[in-house]
Amino acid sequence: MSVAPPRKKSRAVFWIAAVVIGSIILATALLANDMRNLRALDDRYHLNLFPKPEQHAAAPAAPAQEQQPAHAATPAAAAPKTSGPTATSVRVKPATVTAKPSVKKRSHLLDEPVDALLSAFVRSWRISGQALCADLQKFGLSVGEWRQSELGAGTSECSYAVQKGAYGDPKAASFFIIARGKPSGEIDTIRIKVIMPDNDDGKAVAGTFVDTVVLLLNETHWLDFQAALEAVGKLQDVTLQAFGAKLAFFKEFQSDNNFNLQLELRRTSPEQLRTAIVFDKARWTLPSPPSTN
Repeated sequence: MSVAPPRKKSRAVFWIAAVVIGSIILATALLANDMRNLRALDDRYHLNLFPKPEQHAAAPAAPAQEQQPAHAATPAAAAPKTSGPTATSVRVKPATVTAKPSVKKRSHLLDEPVDALLSAFVRSWRISGQALCADLQKFGLSVGEWRQSELGAGTSECSYAVQKGAYGDPKAASFFIIARGKPSGEIDTIRIKVIMPDNDDGKAVAGTFVDTVVLLLNETHWLDFQAALEAVGKLQDVTLQAFGAKLAFFKEFQSDNNFNLQLELRRTSPEQLRTAIVFDKARWTLPSPPSTN
């Protein structure tokens, strides 16, 4: 039995294939990412595989004489004397190019607020003039519909008045309410004026007055103003103002039986006025085009 000799040819093929595969892997690693790894080896071992771009030295400034005009190249001493005015040499300075300073952008997140841009929270009516007049009508106050005011075409209102007793009678009671605003339905102010003498008519007007105030505060949803109901029930002067809205109840100076209540938007600070202008529908909303049939 004879032993077969080792296959030297098979081993040679194996090593050749291994070298080829390894070379492919190495070449891929060196040439990937714009030959970044190969450039790193070149910088590390100074192989100079990549020629560096030539840096052209700046040309020296030309002598002043070369930059003079041709007619002024001759020295002044050698110039012929003439009866006319002598020509003066003009020296031209080379133009210098100054590098523009780089502008670094910075964040304005932590900057101090600009006063001209400050705003504030402001209140607005949660109900339109048309809806308020309809609710007052259902409540029993015949205010009518939201209609044009006698003050002009830019104002609308609804109102109601009742007189119990003869006019001029000091014991007569009366109730008056008016809601006024823009034709679009935005309310500006609500005012109630009552005369409540100490008799049956005065007590009836007082009951209607308190119920109406409760209704108005519920319609506006300004819950913090409901703190004034206790003072109103006791006929004590009270004024509340917050977020550009104001409630004021006070006694008139000419009589202890005459009272006024005002519920209105009162924007006084520049921040409140600026916010009100931004959210003013009449200013920024275009009117709807007329419908054509």
